[in-house]
Amino acid sequence: MEMNATVLGSKLRGRRRSLGYTQQALADAIGSSRKFVVELEAGKANASLGMALKAMTAVGLDITVAEDGADSGFAEDFARTIREGDYHFAIRLLGEYAHDSLAAGRALMPTAPLLDDDAYRAALGAVTRWIAARTATPAPSWARRAKSADTPVYLAEKLHPVSDRMKELIRSETPIEIASMNVWIRERDLATV
Repeated sequence: MEMNATVLGSKLRGRRRSLGYTQQALADAIGSSRKFVVELEAGKANASLGMALKAMTAVGLDITVAEDGADSGFAEDFARTIREGDYHFAIRLLGEYAHDSLAAGRALMPTAPLLDDDAYRAALGAVTRWIAARTATPAPSWARRAKSADTPVYLAEKLHPVSDRMKELIRSETPIEIASMNVWIRERDLATV
């Protein structure tokens, strides 16, 4: 397929929409104006190459790889794992999701998982917001709409009791994006698997 400003703009717009980002959210993530994003998506040929590349990176477009907007599969994996009640694997999967997303430079779950578990729904929204902050990319719309947990969420409590001393340690090492949703997870538990 021939690559030109119009094709690039169209692919960028499609990818942005599939991730649930607004034009303003993308502009904020790359440090530009909404007008720049509008013009870039419209195929305006004199757009800054550097800013265009930042926009492509923010939505996960790689000029060497054809993008189809496919979900990474994490949403389905979480839904199945929680439905089966395998909380041990769910905690590991959360770490893998965060690790892989950080390596990719964006959240790898553009669509929300279908979960009946309020604690995991809040945790996934919080972690996805954290990933967006760490990678300077917009958070998917489902994560921006995610609600805070009514009671403090310590995911390890789904497996075994967590002592007050351990809760204090976890609280002290939880990033602000996650803590603001009443979810408590140490950053180092997310950044490594």
